[in-house]
Amino acid sequence: MAGFADEVAALRGTRSATLRDLLTHPPFSRLLAAMTVSSFGDWVGFVAVTALVARLGRTPGGAAFAVSGVMIARMLPAILFGPFAGAIVDRLDRKQVMIVADVARAAMYSSMPFLGELWAIYLLSFAIECLSLLWTPARDASLPRLVPRRQLANANSIGLITAYGTLPFGGAAFAALAGVAEGLSARVPYLGARPEALALWADAGTFLFSAVMLTGVPIRTPAARRAARVDLTLIGRDIVEGLRFLREHPLARAMTTGIVVAFSAVGAVLALGPVFATQTLGAGSAGWGVLVTAFGVGMGVGMAAVSRAARAAEIDHVFSWSLLAAAATLFVLASMPNLSLASVLAVVLGFFCGATWVSGYVLLQENVPDEYRGRTFGSLTVLGRLGLFVSLVAFPALAAIYGDHEAYVGGQRLDLSGTRLALATVGLGVIAAGILTRLGLRRHRLSKPVPLTLVPRLRRPPAAGLFVVFEGVEGSGKGTQIERAAAFLRERGYDVLVTREPGGTEVGEALRELLLSVDTGRLEPRAEALLFAAARAQHVATVIRPALAEGKVVLCDRYVDSSLAYQGWGRGLGEQDVLTLNVWATQGLFPDLVILLHLEPEEGLRRIGRAPDRIEAEGPGFLDKVSDAYLRIAEEHPERFVVVDAGRPEEEVAAAVREALLRLLKEREENHPEGAG
Repeated sequence: MAGFADEVAALRGTRSATLRDLLTHPPFSRLLAAMTVSSFGDWVGFVAVTALVARLGRTPGGAAFAVSGVMIARMLPAILFGPFAGAIVDRLDRKQVMIVADVARAAMYSSMPFLGELWAIYLLSFAIECLSLLWTPARDASLPRLVPRRQLANANSIGLITAYGTLPFGGAAFAALAGVAEGLSARVPYLGARPEALALWADAGTFLFSAVMLTGVPIRTPAARRAARVDLTLIGRDIVEGLRFLREHPLARAMTTGIVVAFSAVGAVLALGPVFATQTLGAGSAGWGVLVTAFGVGMGVGMAAVSRAARAAEIDHVFSWSLLAAAATLFVLASMPNLSLASVLAVVLGFFCGATWVSGYVLLQENVPDEYRGRTFGSLTVLGRLGLFVSLVAFPALAAIYGDHEAYVGGQRLDLSGTRLALATVGLGVIAAGILTRLGLRRHRLSKPVPLTLVPRLRRPPAAGLFVVFEGVEGSGKGTQIERAAAFLRERGYDVLVTREPGGTEVGEALRELLLSVDTGRLEPRAEALLFAAARAQHVATVIRPALAEGKVVLCDRYVDSSLAYQGWGRGLGEQDVLTLNVWATQGLFPDLVILLHLEPEEGLRRIGRAPDRIEAEGPGFLDKVSDAYLRIAEEHPERFVVVDAGRPEEEVAAAVREALLRLLKEREENHPEGAG
């Protein structure tokens, strides 16, 4: 997958995606700022709320009960409402959901210092977690529409690192703010009585910051969902459909199982770790801190390593082998005799857990259709938290049931404490789940058609001329703008050839009539893709390549990207197979520039002053997919795409097209001065 994407990017003249590209990509950088600051605030708030309820609990026993109560209040929403949250997210504007959730959480956290009753704090904690249930799947479902597909692994790695990597900083910030509150208590007695107040208000500020940053993130809502309304009967249907999708989709089922098991394993480590460090290893409370730090370091490295690993292996292999390796590491960790060796294994365990989470999220985002994505991540949130909750309760009980034992083998004493046995049990359980997950992924692979293989060692062919393609949905004004662009170039002394697809040759025009005539009726999508590719192969070989060799500027109405949008995304054939077919048909010829005239499909259909052809007659739903696909493709290859708002007046569109052409001509003159003019 990675090699294919890199080779096609090279053919297009697009440089490979890098982590720096992602971090400087304005939409993602704003989302990252929102995620980082709000995650930091979340951990500050978590520590502050537990400190607040512990103080209100008064006695040691009451404090323990109070902290348990707030943990239950935070867990319950995911168990009770998780599936509803995902279904709601799928029917609303995801950006608005995230902003409203941030503002509401800010208001709730800022009010907590004024509350003196545990039940009120439990209620607010419950409500805050309900809002978090909406925010998280909305973000996860939006990410594939916000960053290029090649950057999903990097984006998920960074997202999870910000979510969990800010934990130690949150604890330190709470300690600092509590110290400031104590220092100000003489002047402000209110802070002396409520040392958590500053931390809670700071937490509220981080959510407000997140909301402000999100206002500038262009999270597009698919047109097909814009008219949707929140209807309880429809939401119920969505939940049933989502559960059916998880049950019937081998990859989604396997991935969900694997990720939930990984969460459960982490829950078991968190539940058993303190006893394992302090009593089994005799390392005290500081030893537990060392193990947590080691696990966190390994997890961060593992999350960051997924993108590089995906270049050497398929992402589903990265996921399944990481899960199995984590299980084996956990099994070995249980037998470690001292803190030093246990810390090394904790780093390794964290590495494979981090890799499992990131690769699992990437696989789900790449393979789950957009209409199911919100409820899929909602279900994942529910099941993950449920697994975490069960682990926190079940494995300490299992350790107690096992009890502490010892055995002698060859005169050597073996410590078989209940904690070690429980950790080993977790490892065995994860190994079993990992094997089942791998079998599920294998079934998914077998159920998919074998992808085409890219023609080896293709290189972008040299050309004396320039190749410019105009793309867009029906009614976007491609024909008009091509005529104006041709006149503009001819005035500047360029030899211009105007052509179109399908068409441009006798064979192409005959295939055009067949493909667009409503009398043709329904075509099998693969047959349709092959016919477009056949027309394109003839067109490139007999018209476009000869014209480029003569130094002409070729302006073409549609080309390869139309097949990617219409057949790859609209018909659901998949981008890779359609792209590979067309790379073979054109022998690697990609345009120097693609001008995408972006227009909402509804407006385009209104502009057409004739009866719709066979493709146009597919209706708004199909064309919405095509329009969204065009934007995704353009975002993947920004160096070779110019997106122009075709809803503007014709003269403004023409001016934008001329500006794009002038930039291309200037670039060509600078790089190839002998071929200018």
